[in-house]
Amino acid sequence: MASRSTLENACVSPQSNLNRVSRFSASSYPLFFCLLLIALVSPLIAFGNELFVQELERSLLMPLVEQAPGAAVVVVVDGEVVLQKAWGVKRQGDDTPITPFTLFRIASISKTFASAAAAILIEESQLSWQTPLNQSLNVDFKRKDYGDQINLSHLMSQTSGLMPHAYTNLVEDNMSYKRIVDRLNRVDFVCAPGKCYGYQNVVFSLVGDVVEANTGKDYATFVKDKLFEPLNMQRASFGRTAFLEDSNHAAPHIWTGNRWAPTRTTDHYYRIPPAAGVNASIDDMTAWLLAQLGHEPEVLSPEMLDTLHAGVIKTTRKQAHYARRKGISNMHYGLGWRVFDYRGEPGFIQHGGYVRGMRSEMVFNRRLQTGFVFLTNSEPNHLGNLVFDYLDLYQKRLSPKDVAQAD
Repeated sequence: MASRSTLENACVSPQSNLNRVSRFSASSYPLFFCLLLIALVSPLIAFGNELFVQELERSLLMPLVEQAPGAAVVVVVDGEVVLQKAWGVKRQGDDTPITPFTLFRIASISKTFASAAAAILIEESQLSWQTPLNQSLNVDFKRKDYGDQINLSHLMSQTSGLMPHAYTNLVEDNMSYKRIVDRLNRVDFVCAPGKCYGYQNVVFSLVGDVVEANTGKDYATFVKDKLFEPLNMQRASFGRTAFLEDSNHAAPHIWTGNRWAPTRTTDHYYRIPPAAGVNASIDDMTAWLLAQLGHEPEVLSPEMLDTLHAGVIKTTRKQAHYARRKGISNMHYGLGWRVFDYRGEPGFIQHGGYVRGMRSEMVFNRRLQTGFVFLTNSEPNHLGNLVFDYLDLYQKRLSPKDVAQAD
């Protein structure tokens, strides 16, 4: 089924490809026919979206929610929020419910805020994506020639050339960020910067130091000023203290073998805010999803989003942590985002997050104007399938011809 936005664009641009709307060219019809078509089809689209949401809840969300202490979701279809909902409790053993304003740790989805912050910094300063890191910071690397080449694009696209997950183990050991950075001169390069993919947390977080060096603001303040506040993300915050001191936060849970049990909120990954330091509610993430879909051009311009969402370095399915699924292709890491095609449809953007007792998933497609965010205060089974299960269900909304082409 064609979306309302597709029909409206067809009326404005009659030469556009309308294979999702009709086998006829829009230029064959006067403008009033397009407007009449919109008026007639809009109720059908709304009804189709209602059926889609019902099936999404029944077949995909409830099986996850029923095995978790709590969760929250937002779903956007045709550029409109069609579902924002919360389930369960903030803490097992307590009947206080999760609401759309309950804070979760979003873990590595924090990286998507870091790349946006870098893009804004570049727009407002003399820096570029290719500006060498050493023009802002004094970081020693094992190979000076490679270290001198590392730039902001390398940080955000996970192409620093350093061995993957360099010193993530020290983050787990609760070593301070500064002490870990001081040890980067011991880490081997596996390729020249820009030539291979290697996921990082510590090295990625150097973007925060670049922000502070060039603005005089600490990274968290910069993100609040440039992203949280302009996007009206009223509940979003950084750090363990802000999380725990907020009475409306979801406690993390682990599976003991027969039940979910609350566990301690650790400080480890909060020590690297660009990589994993953001707390947000599903209401906040609704704003973030809409901004990524292009609805906040004053904050994130179309040109900025084009840059952030473009694939930079090719990755494998295993490197992207995707389960085996027919139809996944053209996988890349962009700037703070994973990028892939699915069943012949290009332009899907995704990132997930995990810290002990918390999981998060986000996926969207700007051209299709669809996407979702799912947050939970636990680690339910099969959550790794949710992104592609959603996309399969979404594709059922297409016309039979489109589904056949996708298969």
